[in-house]
Amino acid sequence: MKNEIILPNEIMPDFLKNKQSIRGTENITAEDLIIPRLELVQDLSPCRKKQDPNYIDGIEEGMLYNNVTRQNYGLEALVLPVYYKKEFLLWKTRDSGGGFRGAFESKTEAEKFKSSLEDHQHIEIADTAQHFCLLIHPTSNKVEEVVVSMSRSKLKVSRKWNSLIRMNSGDSFSRVYKISTVSEKNAKNQDYYNFCISPAGYPTAEVYDRAEKLYEAISSGLGKVDRKFDEEPEISGSEY
Repeated sequence: MKNEIILPNEIMPDFLKNKQSIRGTENITAEDLIIPRLELVQDLSPCRKKQDPNYIDGIEEGMLYNNVTRQNYGLEALVLPVYYKKEFLLWKTRDSGGGFRGAFESKTEAEKFKSSLEDHQHIEIADTAQHFCLLIHPTSNKVEEVVVSMSRSKLKVSRKWNSLIRMNSGDSFSRVYKISTVSEKNAKNQDYYNFCISPAGYPTAEVYDRAEKLYEAISSGLGKVDRKFDEEPEISGSEY
């Protein structure tokens, strides 16, 4: 008898629909998890290059995707902001080889670490706004944890978003926002895509409760952002 190759199903089979156990995950805690980032596709993004390991089939400029699951969300998605923090990320300039060199909670810490590096003259510090969110999938209504990282030109979007949240008062996760993309031009008159945020209503009680749990986890120090960057901000003379 030949061994048959049984391919996985893309749709959940009936025999799994009533399975409620969590066997195999008993020892996984919040400390063992990372929160993926919501990425924005640019013209030269690796996910558009077929020969690149980060390639995502069918993705185009201006689309949003999950950098861990590689899920393509299309041109917009609904997000519930749960927690905000500012970080200072160290990057090596691209003309010096590029690369992520660390994240710090204060500029003083970042500058101290930078000065200790042998190649510190090639390192720049990027103020980065980290918005921890729940993302509501646009087609399936599935809820996922993501971080929306905003630096360079995206910082102005972050400030506007924070202002909207404050104006609405209450918990940040008491309102849903639509995150989409818009084409802009940099100082060199080159086109690039930026985030666009607009109010989109209120969450359900179930989503609000999940956001509350995520808030408690992150505020207690258990929320870790995924540090595997598909692409780096273009340090020095960029659209960012």
